[in-house]
Amino acid sequence: MIESALELLRQGKIVFIHDSDNRENEVDAVIRADHVTPSVITWMRKNAGGLICFVTEDSVGKQLGLNFMSDVLRNAGFDGLIKRPGYGDDPAFSIYVNHVKTKTGIRDIDRALTITRLADVVRMIKEGRNAEAQKIFYGEFYAPGHVPILLGRVGRRFGHTELSLLLSRMAGILPALVIVEMLSDDGEALNKDAVSRIADELGTVVISGGEIIREAERQGIIKEVVIK
Repeated sequence: MIESALELLRQGKIVFIHDSDNRENEVDAVIRADHVTPSVITWMRKNAGGLICFVTEDSVGKQLGLNFMSDVLRNAGFDGLIKRPGYGDDPAFSIYVNHVKTKTGIRDIDRALTITRLADVVRMIKEGRNAEAQKIFYGEFYAPGHVPILLGRVGRRFGHTELSLLLSRMAGILPALVIVEMLSDDGEALNKDAVSRIADELGTVVISGGEIIREAERQGIIKEVVIK
């Protein structure tokens, strides 16, 4: 299953990740950011329904001067608003951005532009073109916007953000992804069986956080962890 997920991700296809029964117990749709189109955003909006987020590594965020939103709030004196979610991990959220060429930022074509250009910035950083990446980021984006940036702490946190980044490492692709929660028509998390049916229709797979973590351990990407 893991090899199928990696190959699908390389091809720019959507794969589904279930974190664990004892964490959020949710499934996210995941796709590489450099393959996002307006039609992908449309599909996510209509068929997933959760928050469409851009994911990259916290090391990339550091190169861009990005901080976690919890730190931004703490430094601004909003300590009272900083609480851990029910699943126990510190949130991965940084800032929300739009590309300057978007109209409102929320339309499918707007979010696709913001996301693909963010992927370009990540690529520049991974190629060592940090100054160019910083110039593009601060010149072509503004905040607040409609695309939340999530910064993954791989090996220290095991949410969908980090699980998707582990897949990207194992697939040998850019650490720039888009994730969105799969929700049901009644607003609850869509159960794994329902997501499996959608995956079958799309010709893709649902993979568990445990599978991803075990393979990452086997490859030496992370140290052994306890999978709850």
